[in-house]
Amino acid sequence: MITSETPRQNTPSPTESRANYGFALYLASKTAFVVYLAWAFIPSHWLECIGLTYLPQKYWAITIPVWVCCFIVAITLLYPAVNMLLVPPMNDPRILTDSYARETINEVRPGGIPTVSDLDLSEVCKTLYLDSKNTN
Repeated sequence: MITSETPRQNTPSPTESRANYGFALYLASKTAFVVYLAWAFIPSHWLECIGLTYLPQKYWAITIPVWVCCFIVAITLLYPAVNMLLVPPMNDPRILTDSYARETINEVRPGGIPTVSDLDLSEVCKTLYLDSKNTN
């Protein structure tokens, strides 16, 4: 039981209202899909007999799903491509540092923790890729 003193926690588990909204959305989506299928497959003259005269052309029953599928495929291909175009080439100095980089300050109190700073790329490469025996 939640009291006024107990803080409410955010959890992904369904609460009562979230479960109700989810169930309503589930029913609405299933109903919309059934109505779409009925509109797409029932002949137009049958729909006109029951009084449904103002409906889109049957052409749109195929066109909209095809456009949505093409849009999804285009997004999955174009989004990574645009991101790759925005990345500078490997020999560009902007990859090594930027205007927000912090230089290393070597002044540390005895027993203290060094300040937060960016590591120099040459020092990182020396540490990672050069053996201590082969340093010249």
